[in-house]
Amino acid sequence: MKAITLQGFGGTEKLKLEEADKPNIKPDEILVAVKASAINRADIEKRKGNYPSSDFDPILGLEIAGIVEEAGAEAYGWEKGDRIFGLIPSGGYAEYAVLNSKLAMPIPEHLSYEEAAAVPEVFLTAYQTLHWLGELKQGETVLIHAGASGVGTAAIQIAKQAGATVAVTAGSQEKLDFCKDLGADITINYKEEDFAERLADTGADVILDFIGATIKKKILLKD
Repeated sequence: MKAITLQGFGGTEKLKLEEADKPNIKPDEILVAVKASAINRADIEKRKGNYPSSDFDPILGLEIAGIVEEAGAEAYGWEKGDRIFGLIPSGGYAEYAVLNSKLAMPIPEHLSYEEAAAVPEVFLTAYQTLHWLGELKQGETVLIHAGASGVGTAAIQIAKQAGATVAVTAGSQEKLDFCKDLGADITINYKEEDFAERLADTGADVILDFIGATIKKKILLKD
């Protein structure tokens, strides 16, 4: 198969398109004919050599979307030809990749392969933090730091769908405008404003801060 392999840590010049061995699957895995693979910060940091990992895999790529080429004997529920997407440890920058069958998800009919490949890392992380951990409810206010980041942009859309008021921070007007286009109600340039002062009247029921801390529930409260 063809794959984009990492020839050493550094810039994009370290990536090379070449022939690689087609991976084998275990009984509970599926072999995916990759149609699209996302590029996220983890891939970039791995390429630079800044990502903590015990193993070096020359083929990057954590998010894939494609078609089931082969299903293991214990990969229940999946058949050859199924459109799926999911998160993998590595190997997405290739014609074929291996995915644990329990982590595979069917691609909704209205999504393209490219759109589906953009979902696993950022949208599932945003959903987990907003709903499983933050317990966001309709009518609440959520403050999303780094609103223009991958997880931030996903969180804006998920929070708006949940009926929440969305406040975001970012470091430039261009980023804030982008967040507003996605549905953000309150935009704050953290380089010029104090977000706590901006939200003193409304408060924030849930705060997402992927840079400096874990999720905080009801830190900023209305008087």
